[in-house]
Amino acid sequence: MYEYLRKFRKHFPNRKFFQLIDKIYEMKNLEEAWRKVKSNKGCAGIDKQSITNFQKQSEQHLREIKRDVKNGVYKSTPVLRKFIPKRDGTLRPLGIPTLKDRVLQQATKNVIEQIFEVKFLSCSYGYRPDKSVHQAVKQIRKYVQQGYTWVIDADVEKFFDSVDHKLMMAFVAEEISDGKVLGLIESWLTAGVMNKGEIEETTMGAPQGGVISPLLANIYLHEMDKQVSRLYSVRMVRYADDFVILCKTREKAERTLKQVEEILTGLQLRLNKKKTKIVYVNMESFGFLGFNFKRGRGIVFVTPRKEAVEKFKDTVRAVTNRRRPLKPKELMGELNSVIRGWGNYFKIGDVKKLFTKLDKWIRARVRTYIEKKKSDYAKRRISKYVLKSRYNLTSLMTLIKPHSL
Repeated sequence: MYEYLRKFRKHFPNRKFFQLIDKIYEMKNLEEAWRKVKSNKGCAGIDKQSITNFQKQSEQHLREIKRDVKNGVYKSTPVLRKFIPKRDGTLRPLGIPTLKDRVLQQATKNVIEQIFEVKFLSCSYGYRPDKSVHQAVKQIRKYVQQGYTWVIDADVEKFFDSVDHKLMMAFVAEEISDGKVLGLIESWLTAGVMNKGEIEETTMGAPQGGVISPLLANIYLHEMDKQVSRLYSVRMVRYADDFVILCKTREKAERTLKQVEEILTGLQLRLNKKKTKIVYVNMESFGFLGFNFKRGRGIVFVTPRKEAVEKFKDTVRAVTNRRRPLKPKELMGELNSVIRGWGNYFKIGDVKKLFTKLDKWIRARVRTYIEKKKSDYAKRRISKYVLKSRYNLTSLMTLIKPHSL
């Protein structure tokens, strides 16, 4: 919708944008933002307003947003604190904005993303138009094949909790001079958090769960991208706050690690020393975005991490629990969604043997579920053909298409 802003930035790379707020509250932009927020679903914020309730009076809500932003009286609302479990057993804090804030954040993102996309570097793959996890995985494999076999497997400690607000606003202000837009973004950073019924101030950090947070993360870490890109004979692949840096020698990797620590210190960030390590991929593996990378016999093998496989199997077990009161065909819709989602994510790896094994295991789970429900096939083995033709069971192997990493 605002692609012309990107073209303008390409032609005039040094000019700031002084008037953007009218584009943000333009009704067509707000309507597009609402459609995007609605499609993403999500739970209610602290006002307990759901997608369904918002939709009943969506036109009125959008007009109210436009009026308040235009008049400069829009007030952002504290985010609702939620916690989700991580693989290591700890909890990841999420901040859930209200629907009005999510719509306005999406409308703001629609506009300013066009401007910042022009300056972002190719090493950044997370939450960007026409960029993906699969592209990042392909690039890492390519670098390793080129001889960048010493890898800094990095982990930024509590990135979203550590973002410095002054630095963030300074980075945004490098491109945007519209005070009303800057005020909106700052208000979301400082809106506060509702935790167990109490409002907590947010003097630092960015809410992980906000619509605009991934873009703000890329804006903040672009400074790191620039500085690392200037280092000689170093390659980096970053996906939001997850990144790896590849070098050709151990000495170069050790020196680069120290330089990266200094760069992050300048951004008020730090590496998690326990999780950050230097890996020689000819002898050991490293993980990134759920994939495992290791080089052997001159080939870079890319497979799902063990934790990712176990999590997938746990999900399949839960879906195919024999105590669930669902007919087999009803169950298949839910199960197929899980299979396609996981399979399409990992299908670009070296997964034929794994997918074949998992398909066999899934069929066994489904047969047990159907037989427990005393189907027509309860007294004999249900063939692979019947599972596919009658019950429409999706196979992981059918998701694999000829591809080249």
